[in-house]
Amino acid sequence: MQPQETANAPPADPQAPPPVITMQGSAASPIVLAAPHAGRYYPDWFVETARQPLDDLRSGEDSFTELLAQPAHALGPALVHATFPRVLCDPNRAAWDLDPRMFHGPIPPFIRPTERGLAGLGSIPRITGSHRAIYRSRLPFNEAARRIATYWMPYHTTLANLLRSTHQQHGQCLLLDLHSMPDTAEIGTADFVLGDRHGTACAPAIMDRAEQTLRALGYSTARNTPYAGGYITQQYGHPPKNCHALQIEIRRSLYMTEATHTPHDGFEPLAQGLAVLVARLLEQMS
Repeated sequence: MQPQETANAPPADPQAPPPVITMQGSAASPIVLAAPHAGRYYPDWFVETARQPLDDLRSGEDSFTELLAQPAHALGPALVHATFPRVLCDPNRAAWDLDPRMFHGPIPPFIRPTERGLAGLGSIPRITGSHRAIYRSRLPFNEAARRIATYWMPYHTTLANLLRSTHQQHGQCLLLDLHSMPDTAEIGTADFVLGDRHGTACAPAIMDRAEQTLRALGYSTARNTPYAGGYITQQYGHPPKNCHALQIEIRRSLYMTEATHTPHDGFEPLAQGLAVLVARLLEQMS
């Protein structure tokens, strides 16, 4: 017998923060900072029903990236960040990039899984950042639709509106999409990986200035390998329209102990380095 789809939603959580927080910037800044994977609020209903413990659910979290961005935000750019974790809903994927095998019951025809979605890393992930199954059983599809409406859509509505108003005011805008990456052989020795979708999401001069600034600060960099930029970079980066998006992946060991998600003494120097990067980009765009 096939399990029946249920319309029951998780219980209301009066302690839950708003899904998206916007810290307004100066009207003089054409740069917008964003931290889509910074969310650290894990609802009890999610943790209690997940197969994996909280430590593993947090394995893909870009911990504290919104806090790293505070000195840069103080220079004028607005800052948008999610409070929900990517393991619950990932705004750096297309809304309906889902693995149909996650769900029981009818699957609507508008589902468009990519290779990453089929691998379990879609907008509603099937696996954690350490590649372990999240759920004990298949989900009803209406749970995916609820999360898209509750988390994904507010994030993108907020970000898109902010970028649109910034572009209208300045005739240009630059989204710096902040992420973090684990120490793995895949990233080699890079402290930062800068992703512009292989030149399609950001003007070369902006990429060059970002890389030169980081290297002058003593950091090692790589371009587009292994992270070229996700859905957000692709969606909002349109250089012919003077809309630029640059994904910035930061090595986690530069600022925290990843095993315990604890910031260390490198946190403040890195935050100040990001502020220098933003200052140099603001100079270029003035």
